Amino acid sequence: MFKFFAAFRKEWLILERDIAGMMLLFTMPILMVVILTLVQEFGWNTMANEPQMPVLFVNNDSDTVGNMMEIGLEKAKIFSLVKEINSVPVTREMAEMLIQQGDYQIGVIIPENTTNTIRSKIQLMVAKTMSSLMRNDPDLLEGVPNTDSIEIVVLFDPTVKKTFQNAFLSATREFNSKIEARMVFRIFQEEIQKIFPQFKIPISDYQETVFFTATYPSGEEEAIYPSSTQHNVPSWAIFAMFFIVIPLSSSIIKERDEGSLIRIMTQPVSYMTIFMAKVAVYLIVCFIQFILMVLAGIYLLPLFNMPALELGHQYFAIAIMAIVSSLAALGYGIMVGTISKTHQQAAAFGSVSIVILAALGGLWVPIYLMGYSMRNLAALSPLNWAHEGFISLFLRGSSLAGVFPEIAKLLIFFAVTISVAAIYRTLKPPIST
Repeated sequence: MFKFFAAFRKEWLILERDIAGMMLLFTMPILMVVILTLVQEFGWNTMANEPQMPVLFVNNDSDTVGNMMEIGLEKAKIFSLVKEINSVPVTREMAEMLIQQGDYQIGVIIPENTTNTIRSKIQLMVAKTMSSLMRNDPDLLEGVPNTDSIEIVVLFDPTVKKTFQNAFLSATREFNSKIEARMVFRIFQEEIQKIFPQFKIPISDYQETVFFTATYPSGEEEAIYPSSTQHNVPSWAIFAMFFIVIPLSSSIIKERDEGSLIRIMTQPVSYMTIFMAKVAVYLIVCFIQFILMVLAGIYLLPLFNMPALELGHQYFAIAIMAIVSSLAALGYGIMVGTISKTHQQAAAFGSVSIVILAALGGLWVPIYLMGYSMRNLAALSPLNWAHEGFISLFLRGSSLAGVFPEIAKLLIFFAVTISVAAIYRTLKPPIST
């Protein structure tokens, strides 16, 4: 134990001598989480709060269908309908040109006589039904054609993702179905009134019966929604923890190149003791980083009109998750520093590999937005295990037992990486005997 504390004191003194480096380790992650959260908040999340997606809207119908479609798109609160540009009404030709140039991404063209065509089809259908009911002659209007159709054109820029195109088309079809259903009811009522003059058409239209409610299985009355703050603070806290691979591996290589490791090894001390002393010192650094980033999420981000970070109630589980995530990051850093022969190798491989693992792990883009094969790869990233654990604690109301699989995987990853470093250094000592 004395050997461990001696090695711990040596590592701590090295950190104390580089005050500027210590300040960068603590301030840069905070700056990163603030900037990246602001970028995502004012990029993606505002679409859910304000109409941000401009849609060229050409209503050549100027009747029920076109007007109701316009109202429906505006009520969605995702789109901003553009009907004029510089006081000039948008035409189909103008919309096609602007979308082809990339100035707009979506355009909707409602053709002329859309409402009249739909109304004629419905009137014929109602007339056939009423003739069958009142005159007992179902074939009376059988020969009358009912094949007219209307094509509402939706223009898309090629850069718009297919999933968004499908969502937009689904929304427009839903609006149109509601409009046609209302027209069917109205025309039926009008035909009934012709037959029974005493019948009065109800003032109110048919009201929807089925409604959809979004809720959360956690049972919280007011569930925490996954804002950019909720996603980014744990994401970049984990990223900062794992990026400790750069200073940690640099420290290991510097000891080896300067001969410090050789002098240490002249004492009766094992490689594992040396490694664990480094882990203990840098574990404190990682934990302080995590606390500072959490405090930034709670107190600093609201100063920029951002939602504050909500931690939930599992504080002990969050602390355990932060510790095991730090251990996994430190084990990886020690392995990289031990195997790398030069500072350039450690810096290049360490930084690039962490960026790749972060991208795969869903720290930049949520996993549910990835393809099936990418989601399978994400499950192999230790940064994904850590992120899933924090998200479960912050948003899903999980307990320590609920994140035990992630904790176990991170601890196994730490044990494997430390063991690989120790075995490698034993097989290839810094000095030949």
